[in-house]
Amino acid sequence: MIRKLVMEDKPKLQRILADTQNFSEAEIEVAVELIDTYINVKDGGGYEIFVDEGENGIINGYVCIGQRPLTKSAYDLYWIAVNPKVQSRGIGSGLIKYIEEHIKNKNGKLILIETSGKPSYEKERKFYEKNLYDKITEIKDFYDEGDSLIIYGKYI
Repeated sequence: MIRKLVMEDKPKLQRILADTQNFSEAEIEVAVELIDTYINVKDGGGYEIFVDEGENGIINGYVCIGQRPLTKSAYDLYWIAVNPKVQSRGIGSGLIKYIEEHIKNKNGKLILIETSGKPSYEKERKFYEKNLYDKITEIKDFYDEGDSLIIYGKYI
């Protein structure tokens, strides 16, 4: 079941972010800042966060989106993470499909995803491509030497 994030989900999402063993401490801090903003700021601070809740209240994964500032119909997918215990079972793709429909219903037309070019992010880039996101551009050495910014996009 996909639903909006509630405050009680926060520690579970923090555990998922840590358990993936792919995010740095700084990246996890940013993800948690967005969760806190969503929970504590009126209208979610411009963010929307949805969780996939499985049996017994287990959180299978989550996704965070927001309308891109100064645009009418472009949205950013800021974070998506799936519990490693249930990866490769369609949870991530289900979250992607959910937010695509959600964004369409808000008259959104474009979803952008910014990700790292590090080899450790290859699985994530393949996931975006599997879900029909096109690589729009790559900016070499953006995050650090040898770590490009890669932007994916999809018109919906």
